This record gives sequence, C-alpha cells and structure tokens, in this order.
Amino acid sequence: GSPQIVKLAAVVCAFQKWPMPLNLITDSAYVAGIVEGAEAAVLREVSNVDLFQWLQQLIFLLDTRQHPYFVMHVRSHTTLPGFIAEGNRQADLLTLPVQVLPDRFAQAKLSHSFLHQNAAALCCTFALKCQQAKDIIAACPDCQRHNFVTGSSGINPRGLQSLQVWQTDGTHYPEFGCLKYIHSSIGTFSGALFALCHTGETAKDVCHHFLAAFAALGIPQQIKTDNGPAYTSQQLSSFFTLWGISHIMGIPHSPTGQAIIERAYSTLKHLLAQQ
Repeated sequence: GSPQIVKLAAVVCAFQKWPMPLNLITDSAYVAGIVEGAEAAVLREVSNVDLFQWLQQLIFLLDTRQHPYFVMHVRSHTTLPGFIAEGNRQADLLTLPVQVLPDRFAQAKLSHSFLHQNAAALCCTFALKCQQAKDIIAACPDCQRHNFVTGSSGINPRGLQSLQVWQTDGTHYPEFGCLKYIHSSIGTFSGALFALCHTGETAKDVCHHFLAAFAALGIPQQIKTDNGPAYTSQQLSSFFTLWGISHIMGIPHSPTGQAIIERAYSTLKHLLAQQ
C-alpha cells in the first residue's frame, strides 16, 4: 500500500523493459537510495511480502545487467527550468490522481528501516532536523543494543491486539539515586512491560523513554497516561503527532485510571527489593 513500494515496482519494470544503457530519474530519495545500494547487496527477510519480492527482483536485475545505468534524484514539484524538471512534472501529473506521497519524516523512517543511515545522512537526504533524525535512529530496534525488560503475563489485557493500547506512567525508586525516576509503558494486550531509569520526569525524559520503548516493543496506535505536567505538555503533544500516535488521558485524581501500569509497578518494585 505504500507509494514508495509502487515507485520501486516502477523502477523494476523499467529495468526489465530496457536492458540497454539507462538513465533513471526519480523524485523519491528512498527509491534512489535503494537502487544505488542494491547492486551486490545481501537482502534480509522483511515482513512486507510485496516489498521483499520487488527488492529481490531489483537486486537480481542489477547483478545480471550487462549495460550501464545511472540513477539521479531530483526534487519534486519545483519550477526550475530544464528537460529533467519538465519530465518530472509530467510524471507528477500522470500519478497525481492516484498517489499521495508521505511526508519527509515518514519517508526517512521507511528508508532507515532498510538502509540504517546515520543521523547526518538522514538530515542531508530528507532535510530533517537533527533531533528528528536522532529520534528515528533511537526508535530503530536494529540500531539498539539494550537488554529489554518484559513484564509478567498475569495482567488482564485491555487492547484487542498487539500494539493497540499502552498505559504509561512514572514512579520513584530512591535506591537508584540520581536515576530514581522510572518511566514505564505496558502493552495492555500482551502485558509486555518496558521500564527505563531517568534523571528527571520532564517531557523531554518522557520522549526519550518512548523512543527506547518503540525500539523494544514497536510503535503503538494509542497511549494512555495520567494528567501530569509532562503528559499535558506541548512538547509531548507534538511528539505524538509526529509519530502518528493517539494520546488519551484518564480522569484526574482517579485511583483506577492507570490500574494496569500501577499493578506492573508493584510487581517491578517487589522484584527490585529482592535483588
């Protein structure tokens, strides 16, 4: 369903149709990067079957190709003169009724999931802010080297599927000293718990916790929190909007609003006390 997969399929068809010397001009930085790095590459298994099949065909076509080819990325929707920009405008007009390009952040996430560029490369290729590029890398499970904590299975689920609803909250554990602030998220369907120690409980600390949790558990559809200052901040609201996550808050001062995460905290503190 991704427009980038459709563009990748078009590139594969172009290489199949024209085995002679070929100039390939695309306004997709993701597709251009894939083609430039695909020759002699080793492909790993990916969950998207259609994408895996197109990548297999592309690598095979490039490895067996007898004639040279050239790949060039151009910016879309520009008013620059020249036959290259004019050709790109004509291609845009043909695909405009049926295709909507994702924003730069979505393209960067998709590209990083396969190429695993560093922050500087993401900023240069997709014109992202430095912090946005670092957030994408921090949320990538393949780029992390942490030992993650999972919770017990004796928690009543609330979501109907994995990564549907999380509950998130913070607590204090004075024995940890300056790292006494523990931020935790739990999947209400699976019971998977992710807890991380921080030096504070500000919105910045909460955002850092979520990035690490995304790398460990995946990205949920919805996150429920209480009405604390960090969770009602504009910074966290912008963070959820950027990642496409729905944020809901419980009833103020309700002792049962975060019952699942509170029970997980009780279990976590009991385990820590036994160490």
